[in-house]
Amino acid sequence: MDILINLNWLAVLAAAVAGFATGAIWYGVFAKPWMAAAGLTDADIEQEASTYIFAGVLQIVMAITMAIVIAQTGIASWLSGAILGFVIGIGLVTANKALNAAFQGTSRNLVIIDGLHAAVAFAFMGAILGGWQ
Repeated sequence: MDILINLNWLAVLAAAVAGFATGAIWYGVFAKPWMAAAGLTDADIEQEASTYIFAGVLQIVMAITMAIVIAQTGIASWLSGAILGFVIGIGLVTANKALNAAFQGTSRNLVIIDGLHAAVAFAFMGAILGGWQ
């Protein structure tokens, strides 16, 4: 429990906001290829406010998890945090997405778009959490 008490909660919040913003920008830029890879249309992706609230909650969960990993590894710089975030994004998140896609028949392009988003988002989160101690 001491781990949670000692977290920099402002940094966690900033990291969550950065993760959310990264997604907004990423999927704004890659909307068309992402929709094509996912087999979706504009009508399919109309979301209710609750979807975005849930996404925000999940960003907070990911930021807390990343903050705990950074605290436990002793990382104390933005660069080391960014590298750790990128490695987690590629080595855990993208690898897991690719594994699932292999069995689900999901498009490789979808795995690439989603996986690189994870790597970039976690790199930003790690940079904030590693640098703001």
